[in-house]
Order: sequence, then C-alpha cells, then structure tokens
Amino acid sequence: MDKIKAILKAKPRWVVLLIFSYILILGVLRWRLMPDITTVYYLLGGLVGVYFMDFADLIFDIHPSPFRSIVFVIFFGIVSFFVVTSSGNMFAIGLVLSLYFTLFLLQAEEWQEFKNLNSWYALVKDAPTVRVQQWIVMGTALLLVVEALIFVRI
Repeated sequence: MDKIKAILKAKPRWVVLLIFSYILILGVLRWRLMPDITTVYYLLGGLVGVYFMDFADLIFDIHPSPFRSIVFVIFFGIVSFFVVTSSGNMFAIGLVLSLYFTLFLLQAEEWQEFKNLNSWYALVKDAPTVRVQQWIVMGTALLLVVEALIFVRI
C-alpha cells in the first residue's frame, strides 16, 4: 500500500492535470456536453492510463524499463490505433489515449533535458541520429493527434 501511495505522490501534479485535461477535453468534444455512462468508463480508463506505466514498472521491476523504449512506443502505437478505431470499450480507449499521451510527454521531457532520446533505444542495437529521433517523436505526436480526431470524429 505504501508503494501505491508513493507512486500516486511521485507523479508531478502538473503532469496528471495535463493528461487528464487532455482526456477531459476529448470527452467533451466527443459527447458535446451530453455524457452517458460510457463517458464515466472513458474517464476512468484515462485516469488509470496516467499511472499505468508507473505501476507496470513497479510490478515488473526491469531496468531499463521496457515501457520507456522505442520498441514499446511503436508497438503500443499500433495497438492504440487499433483500440481507438475498432473498440467500443470506452475504458480501453481512455486508457490507451492517456497512456500514449503519457509516453509522448515522457519523450518530450527527456528531449528537453538531454536533446536526444538515446535511452529510449536501449533495447535496439544502435540509437538513430538525433534527426531521425526528431522525426520519430513527430510521428508519435502525429499519431496521437490522428487518434484523438478519430475518437472525437471531427
């Protein structure tokens, strides 16, 4: 129980607010202020997605984290696109949108600090050039926007 409390307290409040605001805005755009019970499931999934990687890291306790890797980002991008486009489960959609946004924020934070994402390439042979890394991050952002638009159905 102490580890759960530590995870909940360790995540910066601005990160939680930013991710949940993103989920909430998408929900408002989707349901246009006429929520139903599926909206609650969607918001719960979004809230779980904020902390999902922290709990996964705690449970699996593998270093470096396989969840903070480009391999995971690529496979999760495929899975999240499938879930958003093919699933009617609003909990799952909220979870994947929130988790994918979390991955993007983690990449952005590391980029701001180190000007590269070399640690995200620990599971592959060599990290690509910084320019290629920039393109991959922009691709991650583009997929995030596309998934959001598909979900909102604009």
